[in-house]
Amino acid sequence: MKYRAYNYSLLLVIIFIGYGCEKYVNYVDAPVFKQKLVVTSYISPSDTVSDIYVTSNQPLYFWVDHVEETGDVTGTISDGTTELQLDTTSSGLSFRSEKMPIIPGNTYKLKISSTKGLYAEAVATVPQKREMMIKVDTSTVIQEVPGYNPFIQFRMSIEFTDHPGEKNYYSITGRFTGFKTLTGLETKVYMDRLWFENVFFTDQDADFDNKLKQDTWMSRSFQNYDSAFISVYLMNTEESYYLFHTSLKEFDRSDNPFSEIKPVYTNIEGGLGIFTSYTLDSLRFRLK
Repeated sequence: MKYRAYNYSLLLVIIFIGYGCEKYVNYVDAPVFKQKLVVTSYISPSDTVSDIYVTSNQPLYFWVDHVEETGDVTGTISDGTTELQLDTTSSGLSFRSEKMPIIPGNTYKLKISSTKGLYAEAVATVPQKREMMIKVDTSTVIQEVPGYNPFIQFRMSIEFTDHPGEKNYYSITGRFTGFKTLTGLETKVYMDRLWFENVFFTDQDADFDNKLKQDTWMSRSFQNYDSAFISVYLMNTEESYYLFHTSLKEFDRSDNPFSEIKPVYTNIEGGLGIFTSYTLDSLRFRLK
């Protein structure tokens, strides 16, 4: 009986301690929602058409089926000498390079407004076009994992030259393309993206010879195709391009679940999003 009474007393103590830790918060009004235009645009001398995606931010505390619309949007882009009226598209706005050429070193100002009284503007300065001198070194490695059959891994080391005397920001991507024709059938095209550990990086890791390296690999064997190609795309970007994508990565894939939430970078005045630019260099070579 004493043991049972002790258990009941301990249970009551735990309940009262837990009750003492509870804290009631009175209902409060949700933050006032302020609608803004959300702009996403990357301009480059390599593009014939530049798209400017325009949407609206959405209230966090509202009915699930409620969507804030932007209203009809219009806009202009200026290079400091000429101002061009933007074309309207289903996803926002656009312009063609024949009407407004994107030139390395030039600064462009974007202005957007909507029939709902919303307004946003931003500025982008295109990086200089540099000869990156891209080189690719390839190797084949047989991987042996306990419990599995050995497999061949095709590795690539990409090297390029950084332009000294200026702060540079880069983004790299790549693609494998294989062509195979079966007897009596049409040629099929197979494509895989090449994944890099550091897609967005700066020139701070350049060696004494101003060289930068990035490694990637793929498990698909190019020997199974009639012909196969590797394409490497290297972008010399604005700082805003780098800051936006790295902040987006930290916001979406933070390794520390207890870290403070960091806002996604934006350079849009009066709105949200990104308006930035890059120049492109690429290398395509045949594997077989």
